[in-house]
Amino acid sequence: MQLFWPVALFILGSIFGSFLNVCIYRLPRDKSPWNPSRSYCPHCHEKIAWYDNIPLVSWFALGAQCRHCGSYISPRYAVVEFLTASVFALTYLVMSGRGEPAPVIAVYLGLMCLLILSSFIDLELRIIPNEITLGGAALAPVVSVFIPELHANPALGRAFVFNHESLFWGPLWACLAGMAAGALVTWLSGVAGKALFRREAMGFGDVKFMALIGGFLGWLPVLIIFFLAALLGAVGGVAHLLRTRGHHIPYGPFLSVAAAVVMLWGDKVLALLKWAQIGGE
Repeated sequence: MQLFWPVALFILGSIFGSFLNVCIYRLPRDKSPWNPSRSYCPHCHEKIAWYDNIPLVSWFALGAQCRHCGSYISPRYAVVEFLTASVFALTYLVMSGRGEPAPVIAVYLGLMCLLILSSFIDLELRIIPNEITLGGAALAPVVSVFIPELHANPALGRAFVFNHESLFWGPLWACLAGMAAGALVTWLSGVAGKALFRREAMGFGDVKFMALIGGFLGWLPVLIIFFLAALLGAVGGVAHLLRTRGHHIPYGPFLSVAAAVVMLWGDKVLALLKWAQIGGE
């Protein structure tokens, strides 16, 4: 049984990854993820048979080519499926190991899907669609009220604000505080960056994206995510500059990686920050 759930979630994650690939292609092109219900080749528009759409198998079996027209299939499809599968299994192992309730694990798996979806769209087109950011931000207060455990783990920086007693207002305020903190700190960073470098430093899509993340994780985790993403972005920016001489890189993937790290190992990050504070004193 110890092996059953990680394996089951790996398989389930690969299926979700296959659907994320559909969304990565369709959402930024104003196409419905649900209609048509069957996947199709973007080149010849032939519908893909079920046996050519098996996660983690079909891309390799087809030799990265469409069965109908022979067009090249990007490795992104296999990467997203494997990444989602691995993240599902890892999230379950880490969160169940620290005693998180099943509803919180389910929400975190959903949030991981949004992070992966946003990152790959941002990498390809340098946008994060409103369907993800605004839709997710609108959903966060509802989920927080129905699953108050999302904001009830102080050891991970998830704590109620203003009202610690009410299981309605406590998580709701925690959600709204997280959304405000995530959006505000990102927007202020963009304003400061534009004034300093005389060019756009942070897109408004990133502001909405951080509001979404803060709504599910709370104000303290989202602030840690912001600073961790800045560190990752600085390293990635230097590497990108040395490799391509270009200055513009999508920031969404750095926010997503930082969010995933804090979601899974927030206790270790907080312990490191406390150690640094004590050492500084």
